[in-house]
Amino acid sequence: MLTNFDDMFEGATNEEKRALLRALIKEVHMEADRKSIKNIVFWFTGDDYYMKSAMSVSEVRGTVP
Repeated sequence: MLTNFDDMFEGATNEEKRALLRALIKEVHMEADRKSIKNIVFWFTGDDYYMKSAMSVSEVRGTVP
C-alpha cells in the first residue's frame, strides 16, 4: 500500500500533505520544552491488519498553535 509513499507525498500539494498526515497521525506528544517529540500515536496499531481504525470518524480537525 505504501510502496510509492515518498513519490506520492512529494507530488502532493501542501493541503494534500496535511490531510494525509492527519489521516495517519492521531496524536503527537511533546517533551516539556515543546521542542522535542516524545511520542507519535498513529490511528492504527500493529494489531489492525486491515487498519479498521486508520481514519478519524469526526469531521472536526485542528492543529496546535
